[in-house]
Amino acid sequence: MKRTTMLLSVSLAMAVLTAACSGGNGNGDSAAGNGGAANTEASNSGGGAKEASKEPYKIKMALMAGPKTPDSWAEKALEEELAKSMGRPVDVQPIFLPDWSELNTKINLLMSAKDTRPGILWTGDTKEYAKWVDAGIAQDVTPSLQKYGKQILDYYRKDTLFYHWDKSGKIFRIPGDVPEASYMTTILRKDWLDKLGLQVPATLDEYVEVIRAFANGDPDGNGKKDTYGISGDNYYRSLAPFFYANGLDVENFVKQPDGSIKFGALDPKVKDVLGLLNKLYKEGVMDPRMTTSANNDDNKVNDIYASGKVGSFYRWVDYFNPGNSVNMSFKKLNPTGEYISVPPMKGPDGFSSDLPDPGIGWCYLVVTDATDVDSAVQVLNTMATPEVFKKITFGNEGEHYKMESGIFTPTIQPEEGSRLGLGNFGWYVQRKDAANIKNTPEVTKMFEDKIATSQPMRDKIVIFKAIERPEWDRYSADIKKVRDELFWGIITGKTPLDAFDKWPAQYEKLGGKKVDEEAAGMFDKEQAERVEYDKWYEENITPYK
Repeated sequence: MKRTTMLLSVSLAMAVLTAACSGGNGNGDSAAGNGGAANTEASNSGGGAKEASKEPYKIKMALMAGPKTPDSWAEKALEEELAKSMGRPVDVQPIFLPDWSELNTKINLLMSAKDTRPGILWTGDTKEYAKWVDAGIAQDVTPSLQKYGKQILDYYRKDTLFYHWDKSGKIFRIPGDVPEASYMTTILRKDWLDKLGLQVPATLDEYVEVIRAFANGDPDGNGKKDTYGISGDNYYRSLAPFFYANGLDVENFVKQPDGSIKFGALDPKVKDVLGLLNKLYKEGVMDPRMTTSANNDDNKVNDIYASGKVGSFYRWVDYFNPGNSVNMSFKKLNPTGEYISVPPMKGPDGFSSDLPDPGIGWCYLVVTDATDVDSAVQVLNTMATPEVFKKITFGNEGEHYKMESGIFTPTIQPEEGSRLGLGNFGWYVQRKDAANIKNTPEVTKMFEDKIATSQPMRDKIVIFKAIERPEWDRYSADIKKVRDELFWGIITGKTPLDAFDKWPAQYEKLGGKKVDEEAAGMFDKEQAERVEYDKWYEENITPYK
């Protein structure tokens, strides 16, 4: 799943959404494009300007999500909603981006000249962003958000906007999609707990005993030892119940009690967790498929989940939607089976946490100098309203879907949804609240509850705001390669546990000292920026929410 991979790497790149005031670096020409804001405002004042406002506002939008259906029903529906909110005709002109392998090449070509640039660019991992800002291609959207962006400002959290704020006091990027505050959870087979007479575990020790019982107690009643206690993909996120119960994150820098930061994989307590995982692997409690990179395919893990042969996962909250395809496959193969979500396990010191989101959008929207900023922000703000978001994502209630007892059920086949272009405008201020009606009320509450259960690790993990991390970019591939070979080698028993003791020296030899110095400098800089941002936010955003 491309989205997930980019999210959890936390080396997410940032792109930019902007809106211009006047000239200067990073501010586009307010008269550029199709006469958006000036004519929109004039439409309410009568006279010749009102006549001019009848001309359609043409907006080119680069789109990456959905079926990429041209001249679709969703496009027409959006144009109608925009015309109502902006008081003038709007002509949406999609530019459908190619697949991921050709994405950056296409974006760079589009951005190379003003006549090819979209008014609103969707972009993901790119380091061209700073060049766009310096060249005045990306526009500051702050004044336009103040005038026309209330839906956007209300939706994004203050912390989220910090990671998209420029220290110059401008916003050159707005996230297109930010995940829920926490989107994964500890999952257990409730029917197996009941059959084996076990209680829902609350501590890591209790959890270990439960998954041991799942592997050894014949919970499916077939007389064979063919079940596992835990499974998942070959990412450390699947092992969150073990690491997070100990306040550890082996993929990120972590704040230390003395105020410093440290690469989490170096914490001495990691050795204890690896030792425990090695025991569970040798006992057959841990699914050996977790330990191979071949198991990084979501579809493979989904098949394992649906098979009903595993008692626990650390996996997606979305699985608990009745309409989730993986959940439906599980119920079809295991009619009496039941998975439940449980709170995160408490470690030996009483610490517990779910996996927090990285706080940064994994994709971004850039308003370029090829259009008028005020009008572009009005377009985005209209798309961000719950009503319009639901329409262009799911269609019309009663025509394309029905809601019964809070449960969303499509009334059209997927191929019809593709023909209608539903989802074409995905990742454009992608709402994850109640407007995402695909989630049942129970699942929506689950997401909301996880804001609190993921906070302990959110307080510990360092998220870097800067796109440019030269030392990390230079050395991280080798560091992660050695880390992964060591950690998974210990888990599978191919490498002795004491090999961990040599890891800090290996890290330093691989460039870790330079990575640490860079990280510490960035952290101090961002701490200082945060003080400036807090003041800026109260003056420039809070009054407009």
